[in-house]
Amino acid sequence: MSKTVALINPRLALARETLAPADWILANKLEPPQLHVDAVPRAGLLDRLDAGLTLPLTLLLAPPGFGKTTLLAQWQQRLREHDRANVAWLSMDEDDSEPGRFLSYLALAVTAACAEPGNALGGAPHWRELDVATTLGTLLRVVRTAAKPLVLILDDYDRVRSQGVDDIVTRLVEHGGAQLHVLVATRRAPSLPLARLSVRGCLQRLGARELALSDAETRQLLGPDLPLEDAHLLREQTEGWPVALQLAALWIAGDERRRADVARFSGRSVGLAAYLAEQVVSDLEPELRAFLLETSCLERFNPALADAVRQRHDSGQLLAQLHHFQGLLVPLDSEHEWFRYHPLFADYLHLQLEREQPQHTGLLHVRAAHWYAGQGQLLDAVRHAVRAQDVPLAAHYIAQAGSWQMLLNHGVGGVRTLLRQFDARTIRDTPALNLTQAYLHMKLGEFSHAQVLLERFRDFPPELRTPLERDYTVVVALLRDLLDQVCTNPHGLPQIAAQAAALDEDDHVGRGTLLCICATTALGRCDFPTAERHARNAETAMLQAGSEIGAAYALLHLAQSHFYRGQLDRAEQVYRRALAVSSLHQGADPSLHAACEVLLAQVQCERGRYDEAADLLQTSLEILEQHDGWLDTFAAAYSTALALARQRDRSGRTSFALIEHIETIAAKRRLARLSDLAVAWQLDVLLDLPGNAASDAAIGRAGGEAAFAHALVNGHGWRQAAALGFALARWHATAGRSGQALALLHQIETLAERQQDQYHLIRARARVAVVQHQRGDLDAAVKALRDVLDHTAGQHAWQVVLEIGLPAKALLRAVRQHDPEAATGTTRALTIQALLDKLSDESLATQLFSERELEVLAQLAQGHSNKQIARVLSLSENTVKFHLKNLYRKLEAGTREAALAAALQRGLITARGAN
Repeated sequence: MSKTVALINPRLALARETLAPADWILANKLEPPQLHVDAVPRAGLLDRLDAGLTLPLTLLLAPPGFGKTTLLAQWQQRLREHDRANVAWLSMDEDDSEPGRFLSYLALAVTAACAEPGNALGGAPHWRELDVATTLGTLLRVVRTAAKPLVLILDDYDRVRSQGVDDIVTRLVEHGGAQLHVLVATRRAPSLPLARLSVRGCLQRLGARELALSDAETRQLLGPDLPLEDAHLLREQTEGWPVALQLAALWIAGDERRRADVARFSGRSVGLAAYLAEQVVSDLEPELRAFLLETSCLERFNPALADAVRQRHDSGQLLAQLHHFQGLLVPLDSEHEWFRYHPLFADYLHLQLEREQPQHTGLLHVRAAHWYAGQGQLLDAVRHAVRAQDVPLAAHYIAQAGSWQMLLNHGVGGVRTLLRQFDARTIRDTPALNLTQAYLHMKLGEFSHAQVLLERFRDFPPELRTPLERDYTVVVALLRDLLDQVCTNPHGLPQIAAQAAALDEDDHVGRGTLLCICATTALGRCDFPTAERHARNAETAMLQAGSEIGAAYALLHLAQSHFYRGQLDRAEQVYRRALAVSSLHQGADPSLHAACEVLLAQVQCERGRYDEAADLLQTSLEILEQHDGWLDTFAAAYSTALALARQRDRSGRTSFALIEHIETIAAKRRLARLSDLAVAWQLDVLLDLPGNAASDAAIGRAGGEAAFAHALVNGHGWRQAAALGFALARWHATAGRSGQALALLHQIETLAERQQDQYHLIRARARVAVVQHQRGDLDAAVKALRDVLDHTAGQHAWQVVLEIGLPAKALLRAVRQHDPEAATGTTRALTIQALLDKLSDESLATQLFSERELEVLAQLAQGHSNKQIARVLSLSENTVKFHLKNLYRKLEAGTREAALAAALQRGLITARGAN
């Protein structure tokens, strides 16, 4: 052949120089293998492979069974059909480790790909006589001068272990030019300059994660007859591992009964186990196989844990040798420090371990438990102790971690997960678990279950009970506090205080917890100085213990005292401190965050910020009802919710429904004081509806003035005395019995003044002023109202007067004319005017709709989604849904369109805004 011909068609020259019919040539290496199963089209992956054609190299790295060859066969067919490039295929094996042989096959593949139809292979010397450097140079010239790009697919590259072959492929990738794209499919990372190529932007990587079948592809593979939920379950179990799903389909087809329980498919299933044994484990070195078996009991591991379990020091090196197990050995972090096994692979390995070393599994779990305990990872330590069937060891870890105290650090979810490792009988009969579960029940509002466990604790033998006697004392005190039994017991506060003082000096958590109970008890008995002292001491103890959550609870009790003493600024400041802490620990203790929000909502309502109060209350109250809300939080939350309901719905329907709900919660929680409050509140709401005969019956149900007198002298009845007294006074005043009304109000006033209860004191005086005005005694009215106005101005406590409603309007106007201290420009005059503005007759829109609801309506009219509205108004989506629900109800609409039409008709929005 002349030099001219070679230059014109170097492809033919290469064919004549290197290719000859010979017995060493295996023709099937030059084409994808014939697949005997219906392959699922991988359109998304094929698109990614197409996109990578502009790069020199694509690396397809995944363990066996991830469908690498199947995907590449689909891609070859696609490229040929679209005629985008010539495609050369080479299935590699161990014999190709010889560079000359590999290059000869490469030449065969390239010539076969580039030859015109009907062109036969030419003759050439044996591959052993091939000059590698010359042939490689010729091959590169063929590729770079070809009329069409060439895609070179090297499948099963991991079967070759040769630096010479790696060098040839590197030369092709780096010098093939824009005409050549090499795809290497392998189980192991090849010894190619991958880092350098990646930094230069010359490499596309596809791995096990990308090769995993999607839900849709899984559904297509398993067929339409399998229910969708079963297909989804198998997709989760296999994590989309194609061969596992294919074997699952065969497993199901092999027995009709399996179709009804696809969850039984696992790494222990015969077909998958055989595949793993043959394709994955069979060629491993003994030490690698032993490593896999010994670590198969670990849900996740790093070299240190693996060393501890195996009692060796080579786990890091062995993990490095298993790098090619990507997809079966899954890295859990970017540093590749922690790993896990594919769940089906772990099943298979664990089965082999149980068969070969049945007594070894428990020992491996105990070693893992000790390692995790040493790392302070309690959940994992307990989990492995339980799996080793060593319950005493697991209970020891829990007792060592503080039993019930763990909820302060690990939260409800973490402790619940921890205790799920044990069966109910083991929990009941193991002291440390018993107390932990009892407190968890309390946190979840399941008080009867907690009582059953605590009764069982008293039956333990002294040798089991004594080491945990302190814990039992604290948990029982907490339960009694949540059931409102400490406050109603005249000796409750001294008892708890004595128990706190008796604890060891360094028992900060125990003392802090008991002092919190002392604070709530003092609050419940309207002893605010004592409540504040105990709350501050509780905060100090909790901070000494390192418990931010415990300290935040103490802050709530402190702020409640500030609130009732009329110090709204201080209360809000402390509430927000607690809220900031609870926000950091919301996942661990949702009831703390909810308590912070409902108590802060009470302050916002007191200041007339109804929308802010509603936003805080909307989700938090429900959480309290489902967890460990205590009476103080319920009283605050429900009084706020009722104030909002009465302010926004004058018909009483919403208020009555709420009171019925309160009574249900009170009965469920056995909170008698909350039930008494609900009865008093119901009477007051009935009085909003003139001529309602039901009020007389409600008075009888509430116990009338006898119940008021009893609450008045009962240390824990101050809230009931005020609520019932206000309602009875209103009832008397409405019927013209102003003297009786004033007598009741003065009793409340006297009690509140003695107890430093500014919250009820100011309210009593406001109502005294109203009654005195109605009697025509304006001097007495002015005198009673002065303190109210001063308090309202100083604390911005508008709700004190606003909750009285229309009767307050006439009173304020009269006082403005009669009181010389209310001259124009004075603080008192400005306060009166502000109150009158808030009480003035408003448009239909502002009577029925809150400011926040109108803001939401305006956004709705702009066509915004719930998410957009939430973003614009800085609300959560749940809060937006809450306001939309109220809007739909008030507009008597069931859809957005109907709500907007009704709003447009009422003039709440303009036609332009509704577009």
